[in-house]
Amino acid sequence: MSAPMPLDDVRVIDLTQHAAGPFCTRVLADSGAEVIKVERPGGDPARALPPFFGDVPGLDRSGVFLFLNTNKRSVILDLRTEEGRERLLDLVSTADVLVENYRPGVMERLGLGYDVLREVQPKLVMTSISNFGQTGPYRDFEGTDLTLYAMGGPMASSGNPDYYPLKTAGRVTLYHAGYSGALATAVALRAAETTGQGEHLDVSVYETAAHSIDMRLSRLAGYQYAGRILGRMPLGWSVAAGTFPSKDGYYLMGGSADRLDRTLRMMGREDLLETEEWGTLAERTKPERVEQFKDYLLPWMAERTKKEIRDISQQFGVLGGPINTIADLIEDENFRYRRFFQTIDHPETGPLQYPGYHHTLYRDDEPMPKRRRAPRLGEHTREVLDDLPPRRAAAASSQTERRQRLPLEGVRIIDFTVVFAGPYSTMHLAEWGAEVIRVESLQHFASNTRGTVARPPQSLIDSMKTIASAYPDDEPGERPWNRAGTFNHHARNKLSMTVDLTRPEGQEILHRLVEVSDGLMENNLPPNIEKHGVGWEQLSRVNPRLVMVRIPAFGVEGPYRGYRTFGNHMEALTGHPAIRSYPDLSYEYAPTGVPSDAASGVGSAYAFLMGLRYRERTGKGLMVELATAENFVPLLGEFVMDYTMNGRLWEKMGNDHFWLAPHNVYPAHGIDRWVTIAVRHEEDW
Repeated sequence: MSAPMPLDDVRVIDLTQHAAGPFCTRVLADSGAEVIKVERPGGDPARALPPFFGDVPGLDRSGVFLFLNTNKRSVILDLRTEEGRERLLDLVSTADVLVENYRPGVMERLGLGYDVLREVQPKLVMTSISNFGQTGPYRDFEGTDLTLYAMGGPMASSGNPDYYPLKTAGRVTLYHAGYSGALATAVALRAAETTGQGEHLDVSVYETAAHSIDMRLSRLAGYQYAGRILGRMPLGWSVAAGTFPSKDGYYLMGGSADRLDRTLRMMGREDLLETEEWGTLAERTKPERVEQFKDYLLPWMAERTKKEIRDISQQFGVLGGPINTIADLIEDENFRYRRFFQTIDHPETGPLQYPGYHHTLYRDDEPMPKRRRAPRLGEHTREVLDDLPPRRAAAASSQTERRQRLPLEGVRIIDFTVVFAGPYSTMHLAEWGAEVIRVESLQHFASNTRGTVARPPQSLIDSMKTIASAYPDDEPGERPWNRAGTFNHHARNKLSMTVDLTRPEGQEILHRLVEVSDGLMENNLPPNIEKHGVGWEQLSRVNPRLVMVRIPAFGVEGPYRGYRTFGNHMEALTGHPAIRSYPDLSYEYAPTGVPSDAASGVGSAYAFLMGLRYRERTGKGLMVELATAENFVPLLGEFVMDYTMNGRLWEKMGNDHFWLAPHNVYPAHGIDRWVTIAVRHEEDW
């Protein structure tokens, strides 16, 4: 008997359309849920969105629709009719979850508000995804990916200070909201199955952007700490940092003043470490050093290809990544080795390559299930509706008073995460009640977790003022590691302990903690963390019921397993900066950001919940792997689809849209003040 998927006993009624909602239900379907997509007679409007296979429109030829609706079944219902609404209620009576992204108030006007739905299914989890939420002064505002990222995300600080702000590529902001909706649904489903009572979830695209994407909330914390509004990052904000030309393209270097010794050794110029200009951190952080260092770096890079730079960078522990296109991504050796892209056959298109799963569940060594193609319009109407049992009167939900418990109370998670993506995942779980214990080291300071360095000199703090507000009033204080803004943002609701894992006593302490824990999450370099005894084979022997979520950059296995990187370098490899760059400028001006870190945080928290549900169904622990780069690629789904369908590459779009115009930012009154305008149709114009 094959091992189950976590949600294969869950039925989801999918009333979503366009982008954010379908992405949410796509994630649930990937976890095994039976997703029944209820479409209007004309179908989900996404069926009419380009790109189309062969550039020929058709209900089953849209790359957006095909990508967002794998593993689903399609049923046609006209909810404007009494019969359609009754049939929907019949479906709801058999369901665990309903997801919708109509405008606020539409479900109520149809007579299908949550109060009505829970009468037929008291344990129903209803997830409503909208631009600005179901209540509040912005409730009925229109929105697009551009305007929502501008209002909620850090668009004002994305791009170059000499030019206009830039959005993320495509529909990244909408897809991130859908991903957040899937996480919220998984949390609420756990609560409903425990209490027998459902929930109505209110997911705002605007709020999910403000909460996470591109580390938006940590920037807000920076404003509170130092009263400074952070602007767009200038070219070369630090020595050896930025996008520079190589022999065959452009390469994003992740050098920094505190790690310059690695860069100099990589270049064969360790002699410079003995000079006054480059020998100390205080000297390296002087503003003039940025341009001075280019005299050494640019000739060295011009003699080498992107691959050569990447390979030698990794030998010396220098962060970075090539500026890739989607074509480069699909041919990338690590993605090919790991067989990330999946071939799905559809009668309208034939076999095409699609982005793969966000994460892998290692279920008794079984592979992840093969995805089913997106459905034709109404393809499953008869088989679904004819199979419905007669609707029965719903059992009355318990009115017994009980203490309000958070859904993850009683779950203990060991947290070995660093920097932003990993800690952001455990932050979500802690907020929903999990006991999260950070395991840290006094022997090694994890850079960019509790600050850049343990005791930063004032020159380093001053050099980063334009891009970060690390400490209250820019004062590191006696214990800077407890005052770093980003850490204090994502470490809330957590406990902390220190242990030396290089000593036998430290390993004993770790094993004792693993024995009494439900999960362990880590996002370190695989070879480094494994040599300290933090690996699945070692820890599963200590606790066979452990759910271990590993969040490496490129995978636990593969050619890039030992590659050091941050989120912006991973995004460079996936093609994101190439798509969102300024149309009329070189890739030296390619924006860097970390929406991939935000997506990884949401995705790995969701992956842990799926692992936990698998354990509760089978009694077995397991390892779950979410490679951050792979997790981000589906957020670029339509670009992958257009390339695999039509061989078309999208580059340097800036704020342009596939077909909407005007669609950009425009200067407003004041210094560096901007307004977004997105015209969707004639009425907007």
